Amino acid sequence: MKTSLQKIQETVRLFKIFSDQTRLRMIALLIEGEFCVQEISETLHMSQSSISHQLKLLRDQNIVEARREGKNIFYSLKDDHIKEIYQVAYAHANEC
Repeated sequence: MKTSLQKIQETVRLFKIFSDQTRLRMIALLIEGEFCVQEISETLHMSQSSISHQLKLLRDQNIVEARREGKNIFYSLKDDHIKEIYQVAYAHANEC
């Protein structure tokens, strides 16, 4: 069973993921659906290597999941919690 401190530390790691503009842009895109690295790269006007690096961080923190289809790997949000966290934070930041 996790201690309260361990749970707080995991929450801090989650908020660190949300503290990066690139990752937030990726999360916002993935709220719309499933995309491959190339599509994310083209939409965000970033290199595929930069996108892949950020996707690894998001995968490591259970924010996104991957699905292989032939040579392509498609990424989507792991669950609705991530969408909800993003939407609440976005609404709060833009309510004034």
